Amino acid sequence: MLRYTSALSPQYGEALERLMFFNPGQQAALAAIVDSVEAYGEPQVIADGERLRVKVAKLEEVQALFALDDDTLVGALVYSRVAPERLAVIHLAVDQDYAAQGKLAGQMLVMRLLDLLRNNARRIKGVETIRMMYGHRRFRDIAV
Repeated sequence: MLRYTSALSPQYGEALERLMFFNPGQQAALAAIVDSVEAYGEPQVIADGERLRVKVAKLEEVQALFALDDDTLVGALVYSRVAPERLAVIHLAVDQDYAAQGKLAGQMLVMRLLDLLRNNARRIKGVETIRMMYGHRRFRDIAV
């Protein structure tokens, strides 16, 4: 059963790094990843007391949503408020089994994470869109 959280304990450090940085599916999104790193900086996983944080060099405040299947980390969505009216997805990674061609693709994990972010964005005063990078130097703004 999938569950979602914005706080992840340090025990998931290796799993989060593997998911974000050594994910075999990242080749499919390489252009968007490069664009995101150029725009916001390279993400880093930091143990901060009782929880893990993701930081990027060019942004002060970065937040994340994590997906767990039982006790296995299967998804991470890193985002930030980059303008008064906009959140930006900095990094989005899902386990291969949950990707579009994976055996659990029917769970629609990417869409669920984006829907959670959209619901959160609706509660933030002034936020109108969520920006996602895709392809080389292309982005899509999603209305909240």
